[in-house]
Amino acid sequence: MENVTPTLILLWDVKRALEKGLSVSNGIQSFVKRDIRHEFAQFVRAWLSHFQTDKEGLSTKHLNPTRRHLLSLLEHGLKGQAILDALKSYELELIMSCEDEIQSHIAKLPLILLIPLMGLIFPSLMMLLVFPALKMFQF
Repeated sequence: MENVTPTLILLWDVKRALEKGLSVSNGIQSFVKRDIRHEFAQFVRAWLSHFQTDKEGLSTKHLNPTRRHLLSLLEHGLKGQAILDALKSYELELIMSCEDEIQSHIAKLPLILLIPLMGLIFPSLMMLLVFPALKMFQF
């Protein structure tokens, strides 16, 4: 699961905790306990500790909209509102977003794979074709 976006992992942890009858805070704590070395995971750790002390969380203006929306949902959940249905629908949106990202990366692969072809294989094939032709013209 190391290549899954941390946003989706956080959503899954909170959703799993809610489905087990635990609180939103327990789900966030299980995400925080993971050894994820990502800037978003570090921000969630700071955000949670700040939220627990101030009841207002850190500013999320520098985050992308998907992460900002998830943290907004979690804030509502920490304040006692029911968010399980919202998390389930947002999970589908995140999965579709991840699939779109994967498809765009796959679309770029043929161009990326042309670099070794042009840089290594093409010159060696040219040498195989050109050197015999040069030997024919030598006296």
